[in-house]
Formats: sequence, C-alpha cells, structure tokens
Amino acid sequence: MNTKIKFFLAAFLFSLAVTFNANSQIAISNISEITKIKNGTTYIAMKDPDSEKAKEYINVFKNNWTISKIEFIKYSEIEKYLSPENSFLTIGGYETNTQFIKLYENGRRKNGINYSNTHLYLELWTCDTDYFQNKKKKKEFGNSDKIQVARIELYTDFETLSDPDKIFQSDYDMNGHVRNWGPGILKNYIQALMSYLNKNEDHKLFSEIFNEQEMNNLNNEILYVPDFVLTKFNKFTGDETKKHDEEKIFKDYELKYELITIDELNEKILTDTSRFYYLIYIKSSTDKYVSVINSQTGDIIYSTYSPGSYNLKSKDLKNLQKKIQ
Repeated sequence: MNTKIKFFLAAFLFSLAVTFNANSQIAISNISEITKIKNGTTYIAMKDPDSEKAKEYINVFKNNWTISKIEFIKYSEIEKYLSPENSFLTIGGYETNTQFIKLYENGRRKNGINYSNTHLYLELWTCDTDYFQNKKKKKEFGNSDKIQVARIELYTDFETLSDPDKIFQSDYDMNGHVRNWGPGILKNYIQALMSYLNKNEDHKLFSEIFNEQEMNNLNNEILYVPDFVLTKFNKFTGDETKKHDEEKIFKDYELKYELITIDELNEKILTDTSRFYYLIYIKSSTDKYVSVINSQTGDIIYSTYSPGSYNLKSKDLKNLQKKIQ
C-alpha cells in the first residue's frame, strides 16, 4: 500500500481518544441522510473488486442491496468518488484509552502489553457538505468529514486489533481475520440493514432485543452455533490459541444446538431454503454481543450487550434459554 493511500485510510479509519455510542451489533443514525443514499450511488470499497475472492461477496451485494445503486471500487479510489450525492460502505473504526497492562507472577512483575480499545466495523456513511464548501482550506479528507449512517460490529482477531492494516491488505474474505464474516452472514447483515434503513428510524440496541414469537421456535428447533464462540481470549496477553470447553460453556443450555464451522454456517445460509436460527457472538474490543439471527430474513430476534466482557460464558447461554422458555 503506497504512502498516500495509507495516510488517507488512516485519516478516516481512526480517531483517538473520542467517544462513540457502541450500542449494538447494528446501529442506525443520522436518518436525514437516508434519502440522499436512496437517490445516489453507494460505493462499496474493497482491496480489489476484480479478485476471485471478491466475486462471491459482490454477488451477495447485487442480490440483496436494494436501497440504492451500487458500484464496487478499490480503497485507493475513495477520494476520487467523494461527492455530496454519494455514499460509501467501508471498514471503519476508532481507538481509545491506550494503556499498559502489567502482568504478575508469584507477586512479582513479569512483563506486560500495550492495549487499546480498538473497535472495527462495517460502516455506511456520506460526506458532510461542508467538506466540499471548504475543500480549498483542507488538505485531507478526515473522519470528521464523514456522517455515519450505519455500522455493523466486526469480531476481529487480536492480531488485527493490534494492526488494523491487515484488513486493508486482505481480500474481501478478510483472510480469516474477521470471525463474524462470510458471504452468508454478509447476506443476512445486508437484509437487516435494508430493513432498518427503509424504516427510516434510529436503531440503538444498547438494551436487549427479544422477539418472543420467534424465540419460542427454539424450544423445538436446533440453534446452530459457529465454533469460533469457543475462542478463549486472554485480556492480559492477547492470546487466542486456547479454547473453552464446550461441555462447560453449554452446561446450562439444555435445548437442541449444533456446533458448526463458520464455513459450514455461511454455506447453510446461502443454500438452505428453510428457515433456521443461529447464534452470533461478537467481541468488539472490550464489549460483547450475543445475538440470535433468522437465516431467511437476517432479522436479529435476540441480542444482549455486555460492556467490559471478553468471552462467551455459560451464563450467556443460560440466559438465552430462559428467554426461549
């Protein structure tokens, strides 16, 4: 990635020491911009739209994105398409509270790691009209020139939180760096996003979502669970090589469930014409989301948010079962 492109991406990817409302797996804001989006073109940015790995994702967008015209561009081309009429779907993020965490062993300091609260998400945004009116006075397009309309939280590995450039260096399959990802999951996210945008309402999910009618179906149906939920994150070292014990995590969930790989889940969403439900667990830096999604509609029928929590726990599944029953 050349220096100019890298600087441009950094300018709008991160803002340091700022506060955002990280309320949900999917959030909608600045609804006055939705009409502009509908009447214009949405540019979906990726490393290389012509790559083989991008084709399946592009087809998912073409088949499910209904709110506006879409075009696919490289990240290096974003500045070229900035205009008051256009919107963009890109990877966004922010970083706060850089700190040094000390490690101790037998009462003595051992070592430590630098740790930041870094959040990465898929972001739909427009460009503030003030940027074009004052363009001659500004050297670079920055984060303050964006108007965020929607964001979808991404669960990235610790390696990517430490070096977000890995996202931009990867094809649109994210090269395994994003866990809640794949063409099937993207399809459901787009379906949910289209529904929220067409309602033209702010969408903040700090409090739980609970669709009683649909949740009741899980008394008799299988809940599919991607096996990445067993990833065990060590907040002191960033290590993710260890796994939770499945039996312990699901000890209080007595209903039917099935662990499957993320590839199997994505394939099932795309090919299974019947409705099923699956669980998505997202660790967004120091925040945790546990959700259940309808595979046909993309609707989130259950969602809880836990700040300052890193790993899936047995009580998360216990609480889920209580809501089902």
